[in-house]
Order: sequence, then structure tokens, then C-alpha cells
Amino acid sequence: MAVYRQYILILVTSLYLLSFTGIHVHKSYAQTPVIKSHEQGYINWTTQAVISTGIGVPSEKYHGMPIGRKLAEEKALKRAFENLFQTVFLVQIDANICANDAQKNNPNWQTQIQQMTEAARVLKKEYLSDGTVEITVQMSMNGGFSQLALPDEIRYIESIGTIISQNPVNWPKKQKEPENEYTGLVVDARGLRLTPCLAPVILGKNQDEVYGPKYISREYAVQYGVCVYMNSLEGAIKHQRVGSHPFVAKGIGTEGKSLTNIVISNTESARFKSSVAHLTILKHCRVIIVVDPVWR
Repeated sequence: MAVYRQYILILVTSLYLLSFTGIHVHKSYAQTPVIKSHEQGYINWTTQAVISTGIGVPSEKYHGMPIGRKLAEEKALKRAFENLFQTVFLVQIDANICANDAQKNNPNWQTQIQQMTEAARVLKKEYLSDGTVEITVQMSMNGGFSQLALPDEIRYIESIGTIISQNPVNWPKKQKEPENEYTGLVVDARGLRLTPCLAPVILGKNQDEVYGPKYISREYAVQYGVCVYMNSLEGAIKHQRVGSHPFVAKGIGTEGKSLTNIVISNTESARFKSSVAHLTILKHCRVIIVVDPVWR
């Protein structure tokens, strides 16, 4: 029952986040979020958010009294922030490190992450009949966290104005492209048991880099994420992030210590790179990776 309740909570919260963060797909395509579950919370790689729940149990001393509910709510919020703090450190950054590894080399990380988690948005408060309070909070991985966590190799290319991570995503309007020009990149990585991360790399079979830090504008990566993970190929192709005519490549393998990087064929790598617009697509992070719909 507890597992079922947690699954329902994750599903409902994630569907809310799908609408809140501007992740919209064509209504005829089923889309559930790509979730990585942990003991203290979960990471939603579709909405690019970390979500945790805290529980506050009322003291017998104040049972049935207004102060009891208030104290239970304070406990729940404190525990939710603590759980969120621990879950954030489990975010995989790239093929080599997760957030917990990165903070070992930077003494300021814990303080900065704690400030971010304590400023997290409260998504849901639930008051149970026995006085117990459950509070769910979420922190976007875009904005401040990405600025802190993304590899230094992802550099600033040009300014795109103020970064606001909590607002719905409104993709900058592109100038009209030639009729057959590609507008984005979708990589079908289903069947590869890929590990989602903040900064994946896409390679040709010959190890030629198709997408990675040297192609990405840090401003766009911080605001929109390096990519979005989805589990519907049809939904990804229709997603506003990749425009009306995305190039679709098939992943044929994974690379990296944590299986975060994707290998595509040399033929598809060359075809995509021959596109006049491919550098703009990569710089603007107009990339979606499709993975298996597994809640892990």
C-alpha cells in the first residue's frame, strides 16, 4: 500500500509539473515523465525537477489542538527540505560524476544547495485524519542549480537575458528556416538502459562528438537544460523544443562510466552535421532524448 501510494503521489505531482513547466506534447500521444526514484525523493528528468515529501506527525501533547497541526506542518516542511537536500546530491551531472562527487571538491556546494532547497516551491500539502501532515516540495534543476553544476566546459557564448528557472518554458522564436532545414534533434535511445544526466554527450560510432559541451551555450543550458528526457518518440517529435522538423537519430549504444552518453551511427552523425542549422540547434539545446518508460 505504501509503495502504491508513493507511485500515485509521484504520478500526480509529475503530471502537474508537466503542465507547470511548459512540457507540452500533442494530445494524442501518451506521455508519462521519466523518473529516477530514490529513498528521500525522486528526480523528474522530463520536467527537470527534484521532488521530495516530508511527513510531520502531531505530538500527543497537542492532539486535536490547532497548535498541534501547526507544529506537525512545520515538521513536515523541515523534513521535506531535508529530503530534497539529500536527493539533489544524487543528480547525475555527466558520465563521470554526480552532484555528491562534485561537492567533495567544492566546500561551498553544500551551503549553496541548502539555500536552493530551502527556497524550493511547495507543491502540495495534505492533512490526514490522524493529524499527520505531508508536504511535497520541488526544486528546478534549471537556473541556479545548473549554473552551479554544469561542467565548466559548457561556456558562455552569448547573453539571452535574465534567467528565470521557475517560469513556464517559452522557447525563443526562431527566424524562418529553409523549408527542409532541421529545427531540432531527437535521439531515440530506447532499449539502451541509458542513465539520464544533466550534460549527456552524443557521439558517432567513430567517436566524433555530435553534441556536447563545446557546442552548447551555457546561457541556454542553464535556462532550458542541456536536453529533455521523454519516453514517447511521437511526443518528442511534436515537442515545441525541437520545432516542426527535427532530425531523428537512433541510439545504437551507450558510453561513459555511468552509461549516460549515446552513440549513433556514423551515417546519421554525418547527415545531421551536414545540416546548415545544426550548430544553432546544438547551441540552443534543442535536443530531446527518448528513453524507455521505466520508473526506477
